[in-house]
Amino acid sequence: MNISEKDIVKIAKRFDGMLKDNSSLDFALEKQKSTKLGAYKKLAFLLRAILVDHPFSDGNKKTATFIALVFANEEKKQINKNLLLHHILSIASKNIQKIRAIEERMKNAIK
Repeated sequence: MNISEKDIVKIAKRFDGMLKDNSSLDFALEKQKSTKLGAYKKLAFLLRAILVDHPFSDGNKKTATFIALVFANEEKKQINKNLLLHHILSIASKNIQKIRAIEERMKNAIK
């Protein structure tokens, strides 16, 4: 997934979110450059940065959902929207930090 911090900030602004802290986003975006990581794992790093670390003042869950939808579109995958929303809310509310757990949830919702 080719996405920049500028792109993510622009998405968040559409949901009334202002960037508070970009350190976790920077880390997740560095992971996007890795040739050793698969697409779902890269997505998991982005989602954790947004859903768990809350870099935006508002719209974190909406921003993460939008990014997951873009991912599915780019990868030409089918989305179970109800399951995706369930997983997004669950990751955020349960503060799930394990990349593997987030990755598996995304694989379950986006096939």
